[in-house]
Amino acid sequence: MVRGERGPGMTISPDLSTFTTRLHFQGCLVFESALRIGAQKSQAVDEPDLPVLRNAAGLPYIPGSSFKGALRSYVEAVARALQARPGMQEHNLACLPVGKASERPAQDPIPDICLFQSEVSLLKQVKPQEWHTSGKMPSELVNRLPSAAVIQNDVTAHGEGQVVDRTLRDLSCWTCRIFGAPWLASKVLIRDLVLVPETFFRTEIRDGVGIDRDTGRAASGLKYQFEIVPAGAAFGLELLVENATEAELGLLWLGVSAFERGEVLMGGARSRGLGWCKLTPEWTASRYVTAENLLDILLRPAEMGVLPDLSQAPPGWLSAFAVAIGAQGGSHAQATVE
Repeated sequence: MVRGERGPGMTISPDLSTFTTRLHFQGCLVFESALRIGAQKSQAVDEPDLPVLRNAAGLPYIPGSSFKGALRSYVEAVARALQARPGMQEHNLACLPVGKASERPAQDPIPDICLFQSEVSLLKQVKPQEWHTSGKMPSELVNRLPSAAVIQNDVTAHGEGQVVDRTLRDLSCWTCRIFGAPWLASKVLIRDLVLVPETFFRTEIRDGVGIDRDTGRAASGLKYQFEIVPAGAAFGLELLVENATEAELGLLWLGVSAFERGEVLMGGARSRGLGWCKLTPEWTASRYVTAENLLDILLRPAEMGVLPDLSQAPPGWLSAFAVAIGAQGGSHAQATVE
C-alpha cells in the first residue's frame, strides 16, 4: 500500500473526541542551580529590575507552557536528528514550526514533511472528493494524499469532516501530532508547576551588567538587578497525555528522560549557570488508563489503585517508537503511526 493510503474498510483513527488512553504522569522537578522565570520589568523603586514570576499567593511558579516549550524543543531537536539519517525522512518526525512561513518554499528539498498553513487552508476549503480534480491543490500535496477512490469511500463511510480531520493528522509531523499545531489540538497537557513549600525560603537578588562586545568591558548605564529562586527549590509536575499511541509516547519519553538525566535546562540566564534541574518520577501517584479499564477506574477507583507496573512502561514505549521508525524489529509493529 502506498504510504498514507487507506483501504476501503479501514476505520478512521479516533481523535480527542473519543477516549482511548490517558497517561497521568506526576513527578518532582528539583533545581540543582538557581532558577529564573522572569515577569515583566518592575517599575517599583524597592524591587529588582527583573523580578521572578509569582502566583496569586506570592510564590514563584513555573508556567506549564514554559515546561512544555522546553520539552517540545528537545523532542523536536532529537526528531530532526533522527529524520536526517539515511532512509528516515519518510517518517515525517518533525518540522520547523517556529518562524515557519505560511506557504511551503518553492523546490522544498523535503516536500513531504508536515504541513504549511496554506496547505491546511486548501484541504479545508476544497471538498475531499475534489482534492484530486479541482486543480487548486499543488501537485506536491496531491501526491501525498490517498487515491481518489479511497477518499470517496472514506467520505461515504465517515463524512467529509472526519476525512479532513484524519488527513490533517496523517500529513502532520509526529511532533505536531503530539504537541499540537494551529490545526491540531495538543495531546500533551501540563499543569503550572507549583513550588513545594518546604524547599523554598526566599528569593535572592543578583547584579547583572551588559557587556560591550567591541571592548569586552561593562557597557555604560547597563547595570541591573535580577531576582532568582535559589538552588534546591522543587516544583511538582503533572502531565496529561491524551489518546497517544505507544510509539507517540515513546517519542515524548525521549524528552521526559532527558529531564530525568538533567540534560534540559529551564528558565532564563542559562548561559550564566541557571536552570539546571532534574526530574524525579513519582510512579505511585501516576497512572495509565485505557479504554479497557476506564469503566473500572470510573466506577471503582478505590479498588483499582495504581497500575503496579507503570514504572516499567517507558521502555516499552521507547521500543514501540524504535520499531515505528524502523530502528529495530520486535512485537510492537502495530504501534507504527502511518
